[in-house]
Amino acid sequence: MDGGILTLVISGVALAGGAVGWLFRQYWYYRQAKKQAARDAGTILKERKTLLQEMLNEIEDTSQKEELRLQLDEVNTALLGLHSERLRRTLKAAGLPPEEALIADGLSQLQPQQVDQLKGEIAELQTLPQSDSIWDLIALGNAYYYAEQYEDAKDIYNRILKLHPHDPFILFNRGVAYGQLGRYYEALADFNRSLELSPNKPGSLTNRGNAYIELGMYDEALADLNRSLELRPDDPVTVRNLGCLYERLERYDEALTNFNRSLELRPDDPGTLHSRGIVYGKIKRYDDALADFNRSIEIKPDNAGPLYDLACLFSLQRKTDDALTCLKKAIEGDNKYREMAKTDKDFDNIRDDPRFKKLIESD
Repeated sequence: MDGGILTLVISGVALAGGAVGWLFRQYWYYRQAKKQAARDAGTILKERKTLLQEMLNEIEDTSQKEELRLQLDEVNTALLGLHSERLRRTLKAAGLPPEEALIADGLSQLQPQQVDQLKGEIAELQTLPQSDSIWDLIALGNAYYYAEQYEDAKDIYNRILKLHPHDPFILFNRGVAYGQLGRYYEALADFNRSLELSPNKPGSLTNRGNAYIELGMYDEALADLNRSLELRPDDPVTVRNLGCLYERLERYDEALTNFNRSLELRPDDPGTLHSRGIVYGKIKRYDDALADFNRSIEIKPDNAGPLYDLACLFSLQRKTDDALTCLKKAIEGDNKYREMAKTDKDFDNIRDDPRFKKLIESD
């Protein structure tokens, strides 16, 4: 190739690469400007809302009050749209679809700062009149769920189902929320209805199977989980739930096989590591249990469950100081572990220690 032509080709490639880089930079600036504009708009709307509320309190003329109320409604509508959109962005950023069926273990995908951000957006929306938009309501219900506000999520799904009583996705979502609330029979009713409307729905089968596990209906659970895997063979949640079922049945080899497979499909999932660590502890593979609990805590430090089981493990090994340290952190994360520790036989080795007695005293 002629040297001059080669130089032109290289220059053309460089120019093209520079143009692409310029476009990416401009797009990034546009996105940043759009976010800043939304923040500015939110500030202006809040200031206007405060001013309108103050004027409403001071003005007595009926016609003027009516005009101010109309303006206030417009401001509230604008704020509602703004915060609903922010809510959607927060969910999307975490890979959680804001307007679709719940990812039952989606909370494990959220980092603590994302949970805080969700709660902040929810708090903003709670100051406004509720939207009549079905999509806004679904996004809000899902956000409540992922922020661990399960009762609020259930209430939103109730509202949607009054308008759309035969929606299989909302029935599924409410069933998942009922499951988190420990209301397993109500969860079963929703999953049953969801499956009547949409028979081969793997998510409903998986979650109904999980409800059956919690109710001790193990044959029914096994049937649902196996059917779900026929429809979706590589779903890590279903495989993990099957592992949990085998753990309940004390079929520990099969439990480990399924937990290992689930972790192959989704490596470093904190919930699956926690569950596998429990099985390792039961078969006295304490080093493996320790590794799984520590890894689960490393990935999701705010999860109190692995800390509690790590405390149990240290107690069984008579490592009193380590057991008490982990138990204290678990109780700080969720007070239910204080009550559990009072009767848990795993703590018999340290039960007479004054520090343990003090730790499990009710506040």
